[in-house]
Amino acid sequence: MSSLFDPLARVAYRGAYRLATAYWFVRRPKTEGTLVGVWLGRKVLLLQNSYRRAFALPGGGKHWRESPQETGARELREEVGLHVSPHELREVFETQGTEEYKRDRCHFVELELQAEPSLVLDNREVVWARFLDLDTALQLPLAQVVRVYLEEAARRRAPGATSP
Repeated sequence: MSSLFDPLARVAYRGAYRLATAYWFVRRPKTEGTLVGVWLGRKVLLLQNSYRRAFALPGGGKHWRESPQETGARELREEVGLHVSPHELREVFETQGTEEYKRDRCHFVELELQAEPSLVLDNREVVWARFLDLDTALQLPLAQVVRVYLEEAARRRAPGATSP
């Protein structure tokens, strides 16, 4: 579902992201959010935002009184059109990130799928999303906290490791 407005929206996202990064550089805020590892066997869903070069996972900032699972379910719906209940998401990992000049508390939740779902991208904020083998994903330029999570997930999902 592409429109003539999509390229303008992508420019707006890039501009807003640059302004936000400048603000974060000055203020060094504390933030909190959730990223979702969507797994199909050893394949993980990665996405590309229009305003960043690094690959990411679906996710975003936490709303007031929202649990990590609720944040994850909302972000999956908003970013890739995947509708899941927060109860289907399992919190597995938490880390602190300092990328983008903020002190970001990042929760990771996981969703295990049996079949590849249809994804719906807005082609404005999210311009690409695919399931990639974990080893392939780790070779890509990844956001700092995404790399930390995927390396930890690789240890948990290694042959002979206890199940996640």
